[in-house]
Amino acid sequence: MGSERASSVRQRYAGKVCCNCGRSLLPPHRRGERLCQDCAGVGGKRVFLQFRFMHGWFSEFYEEDGKTALPRTVLLADEKKLFEMLKRGGYTLNIAGRHEIEEAVRKKSGGVWLDLTGEQYAKLSKP
Repeated sequence: MGSERASSVRQRYAGKVCCNCGRSLLPPHRRGERLCQDCAGVGGKRVFLQFRFMHGWFSEFYEEDGKTALPRTVLLADEKKLFEMLKRGGYTLNIAGRHEIEEAVRKKSGGVWLDLTGEQYAKLSKP
């Protein structure tokens, strides 16, 4: 943390670059952090990830209705792996998103929405 240049931060907050990958966004530029089409996961599947600390980070996935559990669960050794999984799952790790996850890690439980690709969703759907 703290290694990002001030000019990059200004462009991200001005809505000129993607807050995830740093690619330039097409005009019109609206203020605030935004995602490019690739990072937004257009055409993907939305799932809810619930995680809690039990001898590692135990993670469960739920369908968009929030009630139907997907058959796959994941046990992660540390929070670095949790952050990596969230990034791969399409969760935006901007300042607000990172703060939300850090707060959940401090409380040892939390949940977020992920935008998965079709391939990622197919892997989770298999028992």
